[in-house]
Amino acid sequence: MENPEEIAGNKMLELLEQIKNDRITLRVIILGTGNEGLSIVLGTEIIDDKPCLILDFPTGIGGIIFHAQGLKAIIEFTDRNKIRYTLRSVIEGVTRQYVYILLPNVIHRIQRRRFFRIPAPIDTKVIINEKDMRYEFNVIDISEGGALLSHPASFHNDDQFFKGALKPLIIHYREDDNNMQTIKIDKAEIKRIEKAWETGTYNYAFQFIECGKKEENDIRNLVYSCQRRIFKLRQLKEEEE
Repeated sequence: MENPEEIAGNKMLELLEQIKNDRITLRVIILGTGNEGLSIVLGTEIIDDKPCLILDFPTGIGGIIFHAQGLKAIIEFTDRNKIRYTLRSVIEGVTRQYVYILLPNVIHRIQRRRFFRIPAPIDTKVIINEKDMRYEFNVIDISEGGALLSHPASFHNDDQFFKGALKPLIIHYREDDNNMQTIKIDKAEIKRIEKAWETGTYNYAFQFIECGKKEENDIRNLVYSCQRRIFKLRQLKEEEE
């Protein structure tokens, strides 16, 4: 995954104004409580000489919010271009209508690309059936738009795997309930090939070109499932700090 980019100063204020105008949904997590809810940005206000973000009272947050003044919070959101952001701050005040969050110093843009890439579970595989061979790849990461694959051996066939080559993919993955599922991608294009010199293995970046509506929804659900796992691990790590 890409390193987060820090957005500060006027650019940060412009971003906050944009998500306010677009009424972008925020995921508000109160650290150390296990509570979270959904909200939107309503504006900014000075509270006791401190610049604050005004959030609509979060849905699903629970009564703990009324005792949350001074607690740390993480806010995550995805803009209209499907780019994900996160910020950390402190809850300055709470009313029955609003939550006031201290204006952060920076917002982290997690990823610049249109689709958010997320590490796939270790046992996620992709099968490519050629006329003379069946190839099995590990999935390094995946998004709604494509996947980064790696062959476990020092294998590469220039005649079949080259930049621009179109391949049908079969994704095998394990759901949260431990059942194995498959998603068929009718057509995917190799956009990039890289060799890991320390291991001699090859990585292949595929862009999904053609698949059915059901398969699009299945990919989205797979990505969201991977995101939920990452968020849980991140939240546990933040609470330990």
